Amino acid sequence: MALALSPTPSQVGPHVTPLSGTTGAVGPRVDRGARFGRRRPRTPVDLLVVAEHFARTADSWPGLADPVARCWRTIAATDRFEAWVVAWPVGGAVELHDHGASAGAVVVASGTLEETALRRRSGGGLVETSTPVPPGGHLVFGPGHVHDLVNHGPGPALSVHVYSPALSTMTYFARDDGLVAVRTEHYRDGLLVG
Repeated sequence: MALALSPTPSQVGPHVTPLSGTTGAVGPRVDRGARFGRRRPRTPVDLLVVAEHFARTADSWPGLADPVARCWRTIAATDRFEAWVVAWPVGGAVELHDHGASAGAVVVASGTLEETALRRRSGGGLVETSTPVPPGGHLVFGPGHVHDLVNHGPGPALSVHVYSPALSTMTYFARDDGLVAVRTEHYRDGLLVG
């Protein structure tokens, strides 16, 4: 089976739909390539629909079935979103982080992940929530969402992550009477570049 790195219209077109509300839609964006120099609004992308679409075949991507460390691959990149498949071994985790200016959706394709999300309380302090995300379960978030994910087992997990705009930074945090940024990593085309 061939690995499609960029979705074709038949793979994504019918699954990318306008969405009103705050469930992960991003838009409107401007098509800077519009004819005659005029700008036209772009259709918002429903990140959850895209993630669900790719999660249906996540187990078919080679090299991710039995990970020894958390690893990921970019599986689609368009001018509207970027999609990754992430493999999680038992005990695999990512520390507290945000996604910079990107909104996102995560769908667990197999296994179970646990999300711990933190948000600042208006009067000071943090509110922490932990949520198991079983197969078929999902997370949808906007820019500024701070969370961590972990696979407690009993086996490996696979998840699909879709970001819009494409992920360019992730800032990692420590808890010290609030959230303290400890480092920022930069990404380009799904690859860590610094």
